[in-house]
Amino acid sequence: MVTVDPVNTYASDLSGLHYEPAQGAAPAILWAVQNQPSKLYRLLWNGSTWASDTSNGWSSGKALHFPDGQGAPDSEGVTKGALGSTGLYVSSERDNQVGATSRLSVLLFDDVNADASLTAKREWNLTSDLPKVGSNLGLEALAWVPDSYLVAKGFIDESKQKAYDPTNYANHGDGIFFVGIEGNGVIYGFALDHAGGGFTRVATIESGHTGVMDLSFDREVGYLWAVCDDTCQGRTNVLDIDTHAGSLTFGKFYIRRGFERPSSMPNLNNEGFTVATESTCQAGFKSVFYAEDGSTMGYAIRRDSVPCGAFLGN
Repeated sequence: MVTVDPVNTYASDLSGLHYEPAQGAAPAILWAVQNQPSKLYRLLWNGSTWASDTSNGWSSGKALHFPDGQGAPDSEGVTKGALGSTGLYVSSERDNQVGATSRLSVLLFDDVNADASLTAKREWNLTSDLPKVGSNLGLEALAWVPDSYLVAKGFIDESKQKAYDPTNYANHGDGIFFVGIEGNGVIYGFALDHAGGGFTRVATIESGHTGVMDLSFDREVGYLWAVCDDTCQGRTNVLDIDTHAGSLTFGKFYIRRGFERPSSMPNLNNEGFTVATESTCQAGFKSVFYAEDGSTMGYAIRRDSVPCGAFLGN
């Protein structure tokens, strides 16, 4: 495990991470979201650290606002949709300018906007369809999973009690958004209507943790990583869809494997996690990144590695 951000740069409250691979001439990007003050960072590898992009207003990160241009989302998770898309999705627990009132939302931002701040293009307020939790125990985690994977694996749509059919959800895009709750450790899958703003819950999944701090979907291998912080000793669980006919969990996500935190990493308050692509593999391992809320010793982002490819066995 090594630190990979410039010292004393991201002082506190850094949360969700999302790794976007290089595409053509465009470099790989590490997206990082901060909950207070509410900001989004676009980080690039400079040969020694992941540092803020200095172009298009990204140098100090960009402040985030709700669709009315007001407020400050308590931003916790970040993800993107299909590769090459410009939409960035952020999960939020509340409006920091309002106080202790839960507002469990997924917000859509445009990552090509050159302004100093970003106003959400759309908000899906999921509060009414999720358990009541404290205002600081809400939507910590967010990951997008493509329809192609869900269909190929026989994913069960729990709202219809049958195999998931993307055509049932108009204007939902090309995948399902999975959110993780800190307060109960449960993951929920939603089809989000990008035209009308509605949503449908299609899955409820036990993460195996008492709280979920981040989610990361490995789009090449097909694993959903669920991460807990120091309350769970920094453990991660890897979930996959059960394809064993006759199994009680057939068509549903189950815990395929668990990992302890890196042996060289103290029990830190890691609230962010993301998995790099197979193209980063070296000697059978690829990079994963952690974001720490407390910025211990002045560092907020750390890198470790996990095995490339699928795990052996069930």
